[in-house]
Amino acid sequence: MEKKELVNKISYLISKKNHDQAYAIIREFEKKNNFEMICVSAQGFINAYNYRAALKILESIKKEYSKNAEFCARYAIALFHSEKEDKSLQWFEKAKEKGLEDLSEISNNFFSKTIDDWIKKAKFWGPLRIEENSLKEEL
Repeated sequence: MEKKELVNKISYLISKKNHDQAYAIIREFEKKNNFEMICVSAQGFINAYNYRAALKILESIKKEYSKNAEFCARYAIALFHSEKEDKSLQWFEKAKEKGLEDLSEISNNFFSKTIDDWIKKAKFWGPLRIEENSLKEEL
């Protein structure tokens, strides 16, 4: 299965609430230690706005696959949209360090397509999230 086809299939399954089928596909990649396709599968969850599930999938391969630029970008996007903007910045910067500039294959149609735009957003929203979290702790 090609990457784009996989992303579309996972996104479709998630949008139709067929999470079990989506996870079954991922489990097949896990059996083969195919970290690239597990990472690509997480994109399907991101495209379906299911960021916390995408984050969980990506965290399961973080140790083995975090040197990959696309992993870094997907992980950063999932963090950013899971109200962890402050933590996303370092991952966007890692993706950029690894040479990833264009995110048109990773970022869905409604979000920025360049790594620099995401870095700007993370720099803006990250400190606000830290402040919000500290205020919540005080209450």
